[in-house]
Amino acid sequence: MKKPSLLNEEKYKLVKEDFHTEGESSFYTIIFAAINNLFDEDIEEIDLVMIDTFLSDYDVQYKVFNDNDGLEYLQAAMEQSHLRNFDYSYNRLKKFSLLRECKNNGFDIKEIYDESIIEPLESEKMMAEFDRLSVDDILDYFDKKLTNITKDFSINVETQTIHASNKARKLLKKYKETPDYGISMIGNIQNTIFRGAKLKSLGLRSAPSNLGKTRIALAEATDMAVDELFDVKDKKWVYNNKGENTLFISTEIEGDALQATILAYISGVPEAKIKDGDTTEEEDERLEKAVQILERSNFWIEYIPDFDSRLIENKIKEHIHENQVQYIYFDYIHISMSMLEEIANATKGMRLREDMVLFMFMNRLDQMRKKYNVYIQTATQVNGEWKDTENADSTVLRGSKALADKATKGIIALTPTKKDLESIEPILRKGFYPKPNIVYHIYKNRETRFKDCKLWMHIDYDTMRQEELFLTKNNYELIDIEPTEIKTKMDF
Repeated sequence: MKKPSLLNEEKYKLVKEDFHTEGESSFYTIIFAAINNLFDEDIEEIDLVMIDTFLSDYDVQYKVFNDNDGLEYLQAAMEQSHLRNFDYSYNRLKKFSLLRECKNNGFDIKEIYDESIIEPLESEKMMAEFDRLSVDDILDYFDKKLTNITKDFSINVETQTIHASNKARKLLKKYKETPDYGISMIGNIQNTIFRGAKLKSLGLRSAPSNLGKTRIALAEATDMAVDELFDVKDKKWVYNNKGENTLFISTEIEGDALQATILAYISGVPEAKIKDGDTTEEEDERLEKAVQILERSNFWIEYIPDFDSRLIENKIKEHIHENQVQYIYFDYIHISMSMLEEIANATKGMRLREDMVLFMFMNRLDQMRKKYNVYIQTATQVNGEWKDTENADSTVLRGSKALADKATKGIIALTPTKKDLESIEPILRKGFYPKPNIVYHIYKNRETRFKDCKLWMHIDYDTMRQEELFLTKNNYELIDIEPTEIKTKMDF
């Protein structure tokens, strides 16, 4: 009442619940509410008459005020109170308010304030200890209690505590016996850069529209899934050293519309010829064998045009349990109606920006790859700034550059610009390279030192066969890199 502006200071937060105890009179709550309302009317100093006049308009509250000798109480309070003691009284009030809230929520508060103690000396000792505590001390006490319970019962895969030396010798022995690589990727240079396709990794490849994101991913998934491919140069079938359990999730193209690309990749027969039905007898034989190879594979396709994170996770779990899938390609991340509905339900209708929605979905994929011990590769579109960038990175991601935060490897796939081709001309002259028609800007890599670099490639879009050419720094300086051949299965 002496200084109502205290209610407006950020370090003080008083609410009506601070003055109310279940089963007791609402007398103090009514007084606080009156002071608060008068202050809201820009009254700088509040006296007894103002309180009495304000409450007289409210019959029930005014009766409680008078039944408790409100004017006499306020007169005594005004005489006995001093502004210099406000902080002490405020903190004491908030401590009791906090304890009531904890007790109402089922917490045992006896170790901090035992209301059952009646022996004077014991009560005095308890009060002295209580006075030494701050609100934060009390919060820390209950927080530690909850933390210990969580530690005993939580199965959150994100949490792991070990000593730094834990099983270190065993780890070194393991690396000696089996170097830290995943299965082979579609190219041996990428095997070196990323240590192959490792389980529990999440790859993000972003590209402009019409570059062929889906078909590139589909070719990689096919390469993982099948154990034989037709060598177009040597005109013979070769062992592919793969045959992994693979899932491709398409969000825009139905499964049967993807089959021609898959068969073209396996057989080396151009996709257009397959679709036109304009194949030779020899090509028909290759396609028949390609079908046989597919039939013995464990390669699955899901078409999910309207998806949310729960549906995607359920589908992944289903294929893990039923088909032992470990390698997953999710076509590409974009906003869907179901995703918006899922977020709206989770946030109780609160509107979120596009970048936040996309990041939440990417975060869910990140949790899945760790929880289920799987390899996940996905993609996004890029924004319009890619046309003006020389060294592409997460800043050109469409929707949210934060998507890259959760990825273990990040690539921007672009068509080489005129400047690119001019800059690598000296390298092309020294080797027997086809003209690169795609360049991977590798901006993130948790596995090796190879990042902030460019992998130059040539893709035969008729069959989606990829040929790695060479690796350069962002300034087009050639990087000497040794390709790594990874064999994960026994030869025939």
